[in-house]
Amino acid sequence: MVLTAIGLLHFIWAFSPWPFRDAVTFTKTIGGSDDGVRPPTASTLLVGLALVGGAVLTLMVNESVPGIGPDWLRLVGMYALTVVLLTRGLGGYFMNSGAAAEFQRLNTFVYSPLCLALAALSGIVAVAASRR
Repeated sequence: MVLTAIGLLHFIWAFSPWPFRDAVTFTKTIGGSDDGVRPPTASTLLVGLALVGGAVLTLMVNESVPGIGPDWLRLVGMYALTVVLLTRGLGGYFMNSGAAAEFQRLNTFVYSPLCLALAALSGIVAVAASRR
C-alpha cells in the first residue's frame, strides 16, 4: 500500500509539483536542490513504475495475488527490492550534504527512515517466502 502510494505520487510528480505550490518549493522539499529544475519526466515515471511494481511483487511473493513467472525469480526480485530500499534508506543520510534545509529535515526524519522500515518489511516477506 505504501509503495503504491509513493509510486502514484511519482506519476503525479512527473507532470506536476503537487501538492507544492511551485517547482522551487517542490525541488527544495523532494529533491534537495533550490534551482526549481525537476527531474526528467521519464526517470520520474520509471521510479513510480518500479515502486508500484515492487508493491505488486510483494503481493505475489506473499501469495495475496496470483504470481506471474517462476517462484525463484519473484524471490530474487523481492530480495533485490529489499536491497534497493535498504540502500536508499542508509544512503539517504549522505544525500543531506549540501541539500536544501527542507529536504534535509524530511530526509532525516521521514524519507530515509521510511525506506529502512520498508526494507525491513520486504526482507521479512522475502525470508518468509524462502522458508516455504
